[in-house]
Amino acid sequence: MKRLHRILSMLLATAILSSFGGLATAENTEEKQPIQADILSLMRPENAPKTTTIHMETNIPAEQVAEQRDFNQELISSRGDILNVEFKFTVRNAAMGEGQWATVRQWLKQLVLSSVQYVQADSESLAHVIYDGYRAQRVTAMPGETGMPAWASEDLVLEDIVCTVPYYPELTIDVNGDATRRLQQKLIDLGYLTGNADGCYGENTRNAVMQLEEYVRQLEQDEIDAALGLAPAPEPTATPEPDGDADAEASVEPTVQPGPTPMTTVDGIADGLLQAYLYSDDFKLARHDLRTGDEGSAVSRMQTRLNALGYTTDPADGIYGGGTARALRIFQYYSGLDQTGIADAATLAKLYSGDAKVPDNAMLTVGSSGDDVSRLQKRLRILGFASIAVDGGYGESTKTGVENLQQYMREMEGEVLAATASPEGLDESQLSVEVNGVADPLLLDDFYSDSFPAVPAEMTTGSEGRDVVRLQRRLSCLEYYYSGLDGQYGSGTVQAVSDFQRRNDLPETGVADRNTMAALFNENARKALKPYVLKVSVDDQRVYAFAPDRNGEYTELVRTMKCSTGRKSTPTPKGVFTDTAPGARWHFFKKFNCWAQYAYYIQGGIMFHSVLYSQKGGKVTQSSVNHLGSRASHGCVRLSVEDAKWIWNNCPANTRVEVY
Repeated sequence: MKRLHRILSMLLATAILSSFGGLATAENTEEKQPIQADILSLMRPENAPKTTTIHMETNIPAEQVAEQRDFNQELISSRGDILNVEFKFTVRNAAMGEGQWATVRQWLKQLVLSSVQYVQADSESLAHVIYDGYRAQRVTAMPGETGMPAWASEDLVLEDIVCTVPYYPELTIDVNGDATRRLQQKLIDLGYLTGNADGCYGENTRNAVMQLEEYVRQLEQDEIDAALGLAPAPEPTATPEPDGDADAEASVEPTVQPGPTPMTTVDGIADGLLQAYLYSDDFKLARHDLRTGDEGSAVSRMQTRLNALGYTTDPADGIYGGGTARALRIFQYYSGLDQTGIADAATLAKLYSGDAKVPDNAMLTVGSSGDDVSRLQKRLRILGFASIAVDGGYGESTKTGVENLQQYMREMEGEVLAATASPEGLDESQLSVEVNGVADPLLLDDFYSDSFPAVPAEMTTGSEGRDVVRLQRRLSCLEYYYSGLDGQYGSGTVQAVSDFQRRNDLPETGVADRNTMAALFNENARKALKPYVLKVSVDDQRVYAFAPDRNGEYTELVRTMKCSTGRKSTPTPKGVFTDTAPGARWHFFKKFNCWAQYAYYIQGGIMFHSVLYSQKGGKVTQSSVNHLGSRASHGCVRLSVEDAKWIWNNCPANTRVEVY
């Protein structure tokens, strides 16, 4: 179907153009000609593929025909076009062996390469110079000569020389290689295909080609509508559904209605004419400018391209909303264009080019992961915008940290604009930073730049505002500060700053001076020392509490507590545990129908707790008291009520627990 369509298209090209030119007088003719448009009507004639065939009348008797042989040679012209020369031979009398044919192929290749140096890059000139070279060199080869081998000159009969300029091989399912890779890359650049150009023509590539063909049909319809004086049709809202059977061409053939009709077939096969238009400078990137409020496949294609380049993480829904406009403005900023948020011709030319600008920092949002997220999390943590783990996963806590950053930057921007605002005050619509938890490229550029205030200015008692909040959050992250983030530099903040200064070998003034701030907002800032480290000896059935010495080492034994660890059948797990935390004052063990006081979690369901109670607020069970000092629990570490309460009151979350 594709080949037939191409032949018909070329035969009808002149008639098609004539039909457009004669519309004004069509009513005076006896029979109106149908208005049609194909790819040839969308491109200049010099960019369309042209084929010249030189046919030789051989009249070889059928009984002498042994086999047919073809040879193709592709070349690159001086302007970058692909040229193709095809030789079609009849072998008579005896079939040609592969070794002999390999020799002939090498001779033909040299013939083409030597001949093409003297020809213009058009199919007719190429065909004739190849033919002349073939006739001149088809002689019996002598030592040192370059003609056709003697054994081939009589029985190898040339039927046709076919030259095509420019040449694009027809590509379809399972046609793989460089031509497919080139097509895929162009489809990726234009937003029809996602992923990498791997050179394998599979279903995804086929579906992308079908979308391209549907778009070309829209352009053809626009040509028809313009000829009829009609307004262009709106963008389609959905891409064509792929057919399950790639070979069932008739099933995806568009229904031809009477009257004007586009000629391109939506079948997922990239023929030479489609590729010629796609690669030419005649290819129309969009039917019209795109802007907020537009919908359809053209918007979806633009969104796909913006996503691939790293300007958005939103799915391509075909709706041109505020997020799409912002992503496009960011692209325009990086591309040196006016930041209008409108996809005009200049913007689309850069967006759909092979060298479209990629932002220095790609868009990150909830669901993103990897090293870029870890880098963001680390900086948010160090600079006092979030108390989060650096795990490379963009979750809700990272989103909250980004929102804190955005609010901070929005306030700074507002102060700058307020200084030059009109007497009526600042219009918040002038603020460019949105508080949405999405780390877009511009936000990240600003956050990572040297101009960002990584270290706030000095502050002391009585200071207030957003930088005090940053200070308090950073102190909280390092476990010096446990009160609310109220932005007020009060006694709690003073104590936390003093504790930080003592731990980091700074004068204990409680004032956040320049040296203190530089040490605090630094990745090497020391976390607060916990009051104690708890060590559980299974052999001794004891819990030892150690306090830090002057060197910060936990060497000073301050409390020894008799305990009951797990039985041999349900042992207490050994190891070092830091994700610890106080639990409930009263804890109910549903499985054993009993209670305990002062639960303090070590790992999972394993905890420190008091001896047991048969009911909440009742008396302890004497047996659990009697067993202290021996293995008696189901994995937890039982203590006297007094000792359990001491741990619960004196050991904050993340106290180190060692079980050995």
